[in-house]
Amino acid sequence: MKQQTGLGDSVAAAFRRVFPKRGARTPAGDSPFWTSGVTYRGYLGVSGGVSSAWVTEHQLRETQALLRMAAAAGRLGAWSVELSGNHWVWSDEVKAIHEVGDDFEPNTENALAFYEPHYQELAVSAFEQCGKHGTPFDLELQMRTARGRSVWIRCIGDAEVDAEGNITHLRGAIQDITKAREASDEVKRMAERFTRTLESLSDGFVLLDHDWCFLYMNPEAERILRRKRDDVLGKCMLTQFPETASGKFLEKCQDAIREGHTVEFTKFYPPLGMWVYFKVWPTEQGLTFCIRDDTERITARREVLNLKARLEAQKA
Repeated sequence: MKQQTGLGDSVAAAFRRVFPKRGARTPAGDSPFWTSGVTYRGYLGVSGGVSSAWVTEHQLRETQALLRMAAAAGRLGAWSVELSGNHWVWSDEVKAIHEVGDDFEPNTENALAFYEPHYQELAVSAFEQCGKHGTPFDLELQMRTARGRSVWIRCIGDAEVDAEGNITHLRGAIQDITKAREASDEVKRMAERFTRTLESLSDGFVLLDHDWCFLYMNPEAERILRRKRDDVLGKCMLTQFPETASGKFLEKCQDAIREGHTVEFTKFYPPLGMWVYFKVWPTEQGLTFCIRDDTERITARREVLNLKARLEAQKA
């Protein structure tokens, strides 16, 4: 290329601009430009005259675009209220959550009207405390959008003060948490159905944590153990029923924990004067017991065995 008149010098100059020598200072506009996210924006050339303001503006645009995408994905928007003029500002995402147009102008009355009556009272109380005393708030509220759709939102807010310490603005954010709330409600409903099932079992059901403390006991377990669950919940079984702290019962439970499988056994419990059938298995919470008063079955079986023994003795 150097054999071509003037071409070699031009190419060499271009390479020096793109790949300057170590320590060399490159004038603005004489080098490639990347954003802070290491995105190549192209070679700007000697006449580019790229200023720091140009770079800052493009970085700001990129950051704003990312924030808009994050807000849309998380269904999250910002709001503010200027107290002196009662001037409300909603971000585009807040308007989208309320399903109103871009030209919608919020105010105290029409913003409050979106919420169900019970939650209107909570919202008014929270805004008043924040506006008067600067008390921040974090609420879950149910509202009905402009299109009549019922949604749940999380609304957080805080006060902004001026140099004299006067509260001038309230600012915060709103997030659509409908899907999360529906999932949480479904979990609660499943838990309630499961609890009702346990409450109606004909066998006793006991749940212990890893420290052998009672987490749950159904009514049949109360009857068998002759203890009210309110009296034992949160307390250690090994101290509430000392006879379980050693012997066959403890050994079988330790086997279940060590082996990670279900263990079944029957043991006579002297303080209650009964034979108790146990089915024990480990869980993430600790240990689960299915118990049953087995006294009648074992007593009947022993009577049959005794009768057989007497008959055989008579034959002999």
